[in-house]
Amino acid sequence: MKKLLSIISVLSLFLLYSCEKNVITYPTTDLNTNTHAQIRFVYDLPIVASSTENITRLKYNDILYSQVGTALGSIIPNSTAKYHMVPVGALKVEAFKSATMDVPVYSNTFNIAKGKWSAFVYNAAQPPLLIQDPEEYQTGHPWNDTLTYIRFVNLFHKADGVTPFGKLTLKGVRTVAGVTTYITIGTAGYKEATDYLPYKLDRKGITVWSGTESSMVFALFDESGNQLTHFATTSASTKTAHTVTGYSMTKGVNYIFHVNGKEGTNYATQAIRVSTIAVN
Repeated sequence: MKKLLSIISVLSLFLLYSCEKNVITYPTTDLNTNTHAQIRFVYDLPIVASSTENITRLKYNDILYSQVGTALGSIIPNSTAKYHMVPVGALKVEAFKSATMDVPVYSNTFNIAKGKWSAFVYNAAQPPLLIQDPEEYQTGHPWNDTLTYIRFVNLFHKADGVTPFGKLTLKGVRTVAGVTTYITIGTAGYKEATDYLPYKLDRKGITVWSGTESSMVFALFDESGNQLTHFATTSASTKTAHTVTGYSMTKGVNYIFHVNGKEGTNYATQAIRVSTIAVN
């Protein structure tokens, strides 16, 4: 028994020594915010079907920054915030598609200043729309409120996919006891973005609350106060009110709601996309 304990003690000391001597480290470099910017690439072309221009490779200044084996879809960065560090000044961006990752889908050169930016690609022949992100986000009081914060970006077109639709207003839709109300969040013209605006989440009577509201609904309204309409199904011959459903949002978190696409003359020719990015 004593021999067994002695062996265990020696092994324990050996393992402890090994852990202390074989520390895995990862080299890091501090970001110089005067010479570099942070950029988030968002692919928001108006007339692209969701499966035809899926990006698999992204380059800045001929340097590979991102590559995936499975296509990410026509909206990058999907629902999470992804920044890349790039040098300030003239910046060349190239995006590629297909499983071979070598079919060009977008290329442009533009100037970028220091700071944090979301770059919305709204036209294949134009540089992206750059919208500066704050260095610090609002989070609200951790106990006294249930606020989330929403920035609305409008890149929506008329049915031709070229003519801007005009001003759009994003509203929250709530139905309580059979009564539906519309809560205005923010209004933006084409190629415009609102500030991050507070939106109160509903605890729905829950005492011990996770901080997240689910099954949320939103709608878009034009300058005349009319709700955006669409062809709801492949067989629909008339338009009905358009809503976006199934969202979950958490208090203290900031979100970008960006709408792109276009009206259509039938279900197949329309493309109404409202996508979100959680940025903190």
